[in-house]
Amino acid sequence: MYECQKQIQIIVDEIDKCIKNYNDEALTLRFLSRSLGYSKFYTTRKFKEISGMQFRDYLRHRKLAFALKEVRDSEKSILDIAFDYGFSSHEAFTRAFKGTYGVTPSEYRKKPNPVVLRTKINPFDRYFLGLGEIGMMKSTD
Repeated sequence: MYECQKQIQIIVDEIDKCIKNYNDEALTLRFLSRSLGYSKFYTTRKFKEISGMQFRDYLRHRKLAFALKEVRDSEKSILDIAFDYGFSSHEAFTRAFKGTYGVTPSEYRKKPNPVVLRTKINPFDRYFLGLGEIGMMKSTD
């Protein structure tokens, strides 16, 4: 299992690099499977086995975690942030953001509550995805 977890960490690192560079072309299961030398089926199965979630769901949560940080820390328009992270519209981004964090991006920008977003940890920790409860403190690990 350890070797597989190392491979998944490679996937996670590659996903983060692509998200940070707004490189949606590389954020496909096909691209990542080829990069790792595995079939799409094997990559999908192992990803789900280790993370407990589908690749596409993980990718959406991770994009939202990066977008949340940008909503909080930048002056960019919500629409620009939505497009930067691959959302088709302001509405689609707002729906996904509110569904994950319980507030709209505009509400969050006006009154940002603390959400711990780690950048290099166990990839399937709830905080890595920005899904920890609002106001929870970062653990010591």
